[in-house]
Amino acid sequence: MQELTIERDQPAQPHAGKTFVAVHAHLADLPRLAGGLCAKLMAEGYAGYLVRTTNDETSGGQSSAQNILSNETEHANMAKALGFKDVFEFYYLSHRMNEISPVELRGRLVLLFRMLRADTVLSFSPSAEGESDSDHWITGRAVEEACWTAGLANDFHEHLEAGIEPHAVRERYHFHARPGQPFNRVVDIGSYVGKKIDAMVECRSQGSGNAGSLLRAQLAAQGKRLPLLGDDDRTADRAYARQFLLEEFRAYANGHDFEYAERFQYVGPPADENRAVQDYVAKNARPFEAPKAP
Repeated sequence: MQELTIERDQPAQPHAGKTFVAVHAHLADLPRLAGGLCAKLMAEGYAGYLVRTTNDETSGGQSSAQNILSNETEHANMAKALGFKDVFEFYYLSHRMNEISPVELRGRLVLLFRMLRADTVLSFSPSAEGESDSDHWITGRAVEEACWTAGLANDFHEHLEAGIEPHAVRERYHFHARPGQPFNRVVDIGSYVGKKIDAMVECRSQGSGNAGSLLRAQLAAQGKRLPLLGDDDRTADRAYARQFLLEEFRAYANGHDFEYAERFQYVGPPADENRAVQDYVAKNARPFEAPKAP
């Protein structure tokens, strides 16, 4: 069993000057799986950037073109609610990412990780364990490869010609997206639940962001009301999200002294491969003595 780390709020912006990049496949992935962590990292000094790999043409119940537009609009609103500095859209066909070149996808991500000088990356697990959505594990696999490749000086020479230097990603948070996937870190998101809800209710084309207002209207048509949902649509959507969409995140916090949690498989900075050499030199090196003259 993996050792479990509890990550709590860190005051005084200890991560000022750092950058993280969150990469997901669909509009509702990030706010549901890591909206609290993203808000927490930005409050602690990180600048955040968001990448969506698909165009979400299959989500929204309208034509493909209408779905693409509604999801793009809501994606921008969701990113703004969380505080991301910029959003990058890759527009691959939803549920058909198997068709694209993995080298192309990896190359696009390497460019962004280098250009943005990403210290930390959030995305899906590179393993397909328990994952039925191929867009998720294809995205996760490409992100994992790109994190490694971004630090290699001999890959993508054209980046060097453009003045974009290699940059190694120091740490990764893999989403806990499906039951059975491993996790070694539980993040206390209690201070950021409001931000998480702000993001989730923007996801109307998918993610049940407007489920509260829809239920409120349905009940009103029957001459009924639910006090939980309040007297307006915004209140209804937020109350529904807190009561029903956050249930699993309350469950994650069971056994801890906080109310809401998100789970991740955290991979920290790589070990210094030269440390053994450096330690040996520091211990055994001697001043150079010039040979005596005959």
